[in-house]
Amino acid sequence: MGSSPSSLLLAALACALASASSAACSEESPAAGSPQPPEADGLQAPADASAPRAPSQADAQPAPSAADAPRNGTVEAALVDEAPAEAEAAPPASAANQGARIYSKARFAWINPGPYPTRGWSGYLGLGGSVALRGGSVEAARTPGEGCDAWYAVEPRGYVCAGAAATVDPEDPVVVALRPHAPQIDSPWPYNYAESTGAPRYRALPSAKEQRRAEWDLAEHLANVARVRAAEGASDEAIREIDEALVGVDLKPAGAQAPALFPFGHLVREGRDRIVNGSTVAFTQVFDAQDRTWVVTSDQAYMPKDRLKPYPRSSFQGVWLKDGRTLPLAFFRKTDRPKYQRGDGGRFEPTGASFTRLAWVGLTGRAEVEGGGRFLETQEPGVYVLEDDAVVIDAAKRAPLEGENDAAAPPRKWIEISVLGGWFVAYEELTPVFATLISPGRGGVPQKGVPAIETAATPTGRFRIDGKFVTATMVSSSNDNIVHSEVQFVQNFHGPHALHGAYWHDAWGELKSGGCVNLSPIDAKQMFAWTDPPVPAGWHGLRASRDAGRSTVVLIRR
Repeated sequence: MGSSPSSLLLAALACALASASSAACSEESPAAGSPQPPEADGLQAPADASAPRAPSQADAQPAPSAADAPRNGTVEAALVDEAPAEAEAAPPASAANQGARIYSKARFAWINPGPYPTRGWSGYLGLGGSVALRGGSVEAARTPGEGCDAWYAVEPRGYVCAGAAATVDPEDPVVVALRPHAPQIDSPWPYNYAESTGAPRYRALPSAKEQRRAEWDLAEHLANVARVRAAEGASDEAIREIDEALVGVDLKPAGAQAPALFPFGHLVREGRDRIVNGSTVAFTQVFDAQDRTWVVTSDQAYMPKDRLKPYPRSSFQGVWLKDGRTLPLAFFRKTDRPKYQRGDGGRFEPTGASFTRLAWVGLTGRAEVEGGGRFLETQEPGVYVLEDDAVVIDAAKRAPLEGENDAAAPPRKWIEISVLGGWFVAYEELTPVFATLISPGRGGVPQKGVPAIETAATPTGRFRIDGKFVTATMVSSSNDNIVHSEVQFVQNFHGPHALHGAYWHDAWGELKSGGCVNLSPIDAKQMFAWTDPPVPAGWHGLRASRDAGRSTVVLIRR
């Protein structure tokens, strides 16, 4: 039977994360609403009434996705450094509507290896997602099977049960209602993201009475909102004097009316009514109603925008090693670092210019020692950098791959990561193709005899990518009201540890996470597309089974 649906998701999503501006999530368990085992890696999965059973014709699936309609206030995504063709992302699921398809109506619509119920799933579709049917028509794809009235073969492999969680009807009311909210997977930010300051989640647009019942401080809060709006252009200090919780909150009206509201059930919507301070929210639309501005969350709940702080979008991205870009190179973390040159007396002295934080520069490989410092020659003529100021990345001399690759096969892919160095390099055989900074566990490397998750450390050793998820919501095992919503481009590699995007901070190269390897959103998207096995077009999640092909090796060192 293989891994259970939830055990792999739990492993991928249990990694702890540190929020940039608020309380950290200490231990994180699975995507909310995913099928739950009793425990995995010692982390208790939160109870969730929406957790599906093993696939059956009625109600087997859920995992989140949502956002394609106009997004008020969306920041334009940063330009992504041109990557090799194979690193291009698949088109958004909502954009590929030609031909016969099967459409998800739930957070998880499981893709099984055969037309029968099993916990050895191959992948799944998410909200707003769809996948092409094999054979080009509904009739050709329909397959006899067990435990479902209508199994359909999908591209490039596997079978989906049509029922409560999926349908072949593109005009199904749930499909039509979800379509505008499909995640924008062509962007490093599939959703808009914000930090909650204690925002409630409403299942329908609430009346004034319902708001007062759910928000104990509503009158005071709305009065403070009005005061901040009246002080248009006020500084953060002035806003803090009114209400510290409103610093960084976007209080501008949306200028859009409420969308048509659909009565979604538990297969779409997660089961929590509130997420506490410091949790994060993923949303797709913003609208005005009842004298407030609201957001539509990824799982079709409604939250007041005046209790959300939008995250700035990090423009940081790594370096594709091509067109003369090679290793060794240096990145600069934490602060700007001075450039050095040989002065008139022949000694090294600052030029007066600096390498900015998170910048990079190519190195020649030559170094000189002076006054106890080691200065590295850069590819900028006459410019040196003090080695202690830089994160220096050299090319590996050996690959952690077994045997020789078949000359007719594509190069094997692997990743090298340094926890304490805070760097990441992607290789094809022994050729480095991409380098960047990452944020590993704030606990550094594991202590002997202590599980890495207990000290927020990143495990060291040789691993492999064994699950990939376009987005997934991470839930604290100690408090299931603490969540990181729709974390993007998750790649599980060891128990509760994963490579994934982090939209909530910009501390690249620094020890930051609870043990996972945080990548910038742009890097996470590019590496998700580059690694093996590839996620087929339309799929939201993939289990790296033998049928999926090779898995990328992940080598993590100190």
